[in-house]
Amino acid sequence: MQLMMLGLHDVQYLYEFLFWLVTFLILRLVWHKPKVRLGYGYFVAALNVFAIAMYTLSSLSGQMSRLDAFAFGFLHAMVSVVMLTLIHKEVNLEKQKES
Repeated sequence: MQLMMLGLHDVQYLYEFLFWLVTFLILRLVWHKPKVRLGYGYFVAALNVFAIAMYTLSSLSGQMSRLDAFAFGFLHAMVSVVMLTLIHKEVNLEKQKES
């Protein structure tokens, strides 16, 4: 009865939790490799740019208000900028270590 109050009657939460747990454990094993960190950063930035495109399309098709689409798009734009900035800093640090 109490599990239903927490929304755990829907098994989707379990699948999402397991997905993120497995992702975390895999990344933990290979995070020390610079190529993995750069690839992950580019992947996250690309997903956020894709989200911006989806919010824009949702707004243009009338499925979402323009202000909501702008707000969510702005949020994802900031995440992309942060990820690309971190990638740039990582590359600079690696170049400094090599020289």
